[in-house]
Amino acid sequence: MLNKVHHVTYVVESVDDMATYIERNFSLTPISRDEFDDRGFKSILYRIGETLVDFFEPLRDDTPMARQLQATGPGVMHVAWGVDGIDAIFADLKSKGNDLRGDGPSVSPFGYQTLNIETASSHGIHFQLAEGDPA
Repeated sequence: MLNKVHHVTYVVESVDDMATYIERNFSLTPISRDEFDDRGFKSILYRIGETLVDFFEPLRDDTPMARQLQATGPGVMHVAWGVDGIDAIFADLKSKGNDLRGDGPSVSPFGYQTLNIETASSHGIHFQLAEGDPA
């Protein structure tokens, strides 16, 4: 079912500062820079091999990433595992008693599909599964 690390998401205080640091130290430039006012964050996105790495900067205090940043400081927000056949996997996980967000996979702001297992079902760990590439 799980076939790769699809993406790793970090929460940071400033995506601009992080982009400068990554370019200066690792000679990488983002494949995209976005601001999602409706979702309350700015982002930079990198492709490193097969894996996407994104950094989110909260724009509002009422978002989960802002609460995480305030509680624990910058760091990993989640790791998303790559899958094929996300719709069937959603149904399978649901049939096994998992509490999942929404009525089916959702489309990320970057255009790929995701599903999230609620931490109450997964021993406190946030599992996100993802399928597809950024649009």
